[in-house]
Amino acid sequence: MIMKPYEALVIFKTAGSEQDLSRHAAQFEDQIKKLGGRIATSQAMGRRRLAFRIAKQAEGFYHLVRFEAPAEQVRELDRMLRLNEQVVRFMILDGSQPLPAPAAPAPVEV
Repeated sequence: MIMKPYEALVIFKTAGSEQDLSRHAAQFEDQIKKLGGRIATSQAMGRRRLAFRIAKQAEGFYHLVRFEAPAEQVRELDRMLRLNEQVVRFMILDGSQPLPAPAAPAPVEV
């Protein structure tokens, strides 16, 4: 199997203690490993206020994971995240493509 790099940002519901939130993040990492993936880095980004309410949630616990996994297993990981009631939102990106540089700000006319 060919392993490809990915990045996943998952926003969990903030209900519960910090231990509950770290347990949810650990379960997500275990799912990646069960599907044949390898965790490169895992970073808890903490509680943050959402830009708008999602499923009656005003804030979420952000968790960023960089991992390698077989491409065909990422669909299964996507399905698992959709079914997880503790996940508010998530995004899985292809990590092999470099992120584009931010656009230069427009000049200010005086």
